[in-house]
Amino acid sequence: MNNKGFTLIELLVVVLIIGILAAIALPQYMKAVEKSRASEALTLLGNLANAEHIYNMSQGTYTEDLAALDITLPCVSGKFVNTNNFKIESKVTSTGFEATASRITSAGSAFTSGDRAYSIKAEIDANGVMTRTCVPKTGDTAAAAMCKTIANGASDYVIK
Repeated sequence: MNNKGFTLIELLVVVLIIGILAAIALPQYMKAVEKSRASEALTLLGNLANAEHIYNMSQGTYTEDLAALDITLPCVSGKFVNTNNFKIESKVTSTGFEATASRITSAGSAFTSGDRAYSIKAEIDANGVMTRTCVPKTGDTAAAAMCKTIANGASDYVIK
């Protein structure tokens, strides 16, 4: 008698190995996906900050009206930009300009916990120097870990 096929034990071992590999790979994949989504916000914030800097050089002040800038941004409404992943709000401060990209759900509301409960802030100070920082939701260790990943390991979450 010639038995062809696999025993139940062999199949269980293969399923176990696949499960272990998936358990290791999935979190790393999710980090990579979230980091690529954050790069969308970083690009938009950088373009917005450059446009604000140019506006400031020509007008002598910053503006919260993003439509007044010499840049095309997706879904601009006053001082807000909405993308599929972020809501960006701009604000003129006493010393310069600040824009914050908050991570949002597909329904448009902010994440309240987990590795997506963060925002990225870009600030231009009185000297025209831009600083970008990932800001995790207070007390959320998963968001703090994601901010550290986005900031390439910087413990102060400043993005270089």
